[in-house]
Amino acid sequence: MDINSLYESRLIALPQKEQGLAWLIEHGPLVSNPPLPMAVLRSLVTDKRILRLRKGLYLIPTPQGRLPSLPGAINLVDPVGCISGHGALVLHGLNDQDISHWYTVTARRQADIAYGAFRVHFVLSPQAATTADRTTLDVRGEHVVVATIAQAIVDEVRFMPYGLDYGETARVLRNAFEVGKVTERDLVAVMRRRPSIAAARRLGFLLELVRVRPNSDLLTMARSQEGVTRLVGDSVPNSTWRLFLPSPADSILRASR
Repeated sequence: MDINSLYESRLIALPQKEQGLAWLIEHGPLVSNPPLPMAVLRSLVTDKRILRLRKGLYLIPTPQGRLPSLPGAINLVDPVGCISGHGALVLHGLNDQDISHWYTVTARRQADIAYGAFRVHFVLSPQAATTADRTTLDVRGEHVVVATIAQAIVDEVRFMPYGLDYGETARVLRNAFEVGKVTERDLVAVMRRRPSIAAARRLGFLLELVRVRPNSDLLTMARSQEGVTRLVGDSVPNSTWRLFLPSPADSILRASR
């Protein structure tokens, strides 16, 4: 029996909205283009009983009324890729800042999703999505797939879909070193698997800022090509790493403390 016939059946005593929610829960937690009247869907979203992630895509609670977490929802939408960047570092316990923009490295092009006040961006990189170092963390009882700490940091300097915050990334990097959760060797190993001159320059600068000495492996990568790396708005040159920075190195250092 299709859903329209179900509504018309006199055997159904529940209101239309409640019956629609029951159907969604049965087919959840992620439902794409459900065959329900748009008025029912809009009402359930307005009542915050389901969550509209993007056009035609809805997140549905469990029968106990619990919605998947933001990281869990990201994994549901993109089961091949993994959460990376600062969002992953939050889940690893290395960043206590509110991260409004999260991203996952994905193997297929897709639109952003909204989870309440949070925005999730899908960075298209099929090779990176399938070969990234990842781990599974327990997030409030959910098993969530995220990039390893080294992978998340390298992805941050490589992809930066919302711009690279050198000060914040240096602070997280320092925290990771202090608690022994990552080493320079880990970072260089991830960079070597998918080399990027621009990413090596940014990571090399950050490591020198934190460790007060240059990493010889990254310095070799950084100088293996001519030219200078810059992002929009960056205007302060750094000759050692052949890149432009948004502000002087000492200002970035102060911001990272």
